[in-house]
Amino acid sequence: MSAHVEIPRPYESAPGRFTVDLVFPAASKRRAKQHHDVAWTLADVHGLEMSTPYKINPRWSIYEENWGNRERHGWQDMRRLRVDGPARALARYLVALERVLDEVESLATRAVRVFGAWTRSIPAEPFLEYEDAATMRTRTRVFRTDVLRALVHGLGAGKRPVGERDSSRPLWEQYGVVAEEVRSAVGGVDLERADDSAVRALMARMVPAVVAEAERLARAEAARVEAERLEAERVELFEQAHDAVLREADEVDAVRAEQDGQEGLFPVSVARPPLVVPPPMPVKPRRAPWPKPRPMAERFPDGATNVVISREQVGAFNEGLAGALWPAVSADRVRYAPAA
Repeated sequence: MSAHVEIPRPYESAPGRFTVDLVFPAASKRRAKQHHDVAWTLADVHGLEMSTPYKINPRWSIYEENWGNRERHGWQDMRRLRVDGPARALARYLVALERVLDEVESLATRAVRVFGAWTRSIPAEPFLEYEDAATMRTRTRVFRTDVLRALVHGLGAGKRPVGERDSSRPLWEQYGVVAEEVRSAVGGVDLERADDSAVRALMARMVPAVVAEAERLARAEAARVEAERLEAERVELFEQAHDAVLREADEVDAVRAEQDGQEGLFPVSVARPPLVVPPPMPVKPRRAPWPKPRPMAERFPDGATNVVISREQVGAFNEGLAGALWPAVSADRVRYAPAA
């Protein structure tokens, strides 16, 4: 998200048309109005409809307007802008708006750097003779505002010739020339380019909340119906298998009863308890297979399958543990000591 504009989720104001209420949170009202003008110009380029909301003065009353402090009823809120249009065109506009505002602000910052380089140059000395640090801070701030306004006014225009600086005038009076210089240095500002992936993501956000909730409920209902269908099929398979087992058992019992002369007895299946279908078993996550050991040829490239290390080598490798590795053996049990 851009730090120069707040973009809430667009809402559907009419069938096939969406509306968004932009907010420009700049600390300065003048800078917020310039961002408002950038968004207005860009909306005209993308073929959208835009309007500035009306803000009512909370201190207004008929008595204050006529006999009090002459309070106005309200005015246009330049910190807000309402834009509406088709879904895809509005999404492309919002994606391009963040980029254009960032590029315009970066151009204004670049122009301030040009102004700082000019103040440190020799041609600027006659104009800075009576300027101090406080006045230069003010002139720098005003120069950036003027350059930003010139950049905003030149957004809709195409490529224009870059004018030449007038050495007889200070640079803070030639903000238009500096604005054209920094614009031509970067090749201008593309007002229509928008990232397709960001446009698709924004269009996904533009679905109304009611529709999104309805789609979620529909997906949940479909999942529930599918789960019930699978459970019914599982129970039916258990019952079919159970009936087949019972029939086979009854046939075996009938043959045995005929051989024993007990045909009048009831079949054994009648006395069996009813079928109880067990609950479905949880599906365990499949573990990754164990890594296969390396072939013997890779572990022993020279063909040897074992390595013989003598007692002296073990003692050299473990000098401090010689007593623990090879404990002393008494003379009467030396014949049981292992050979070196």
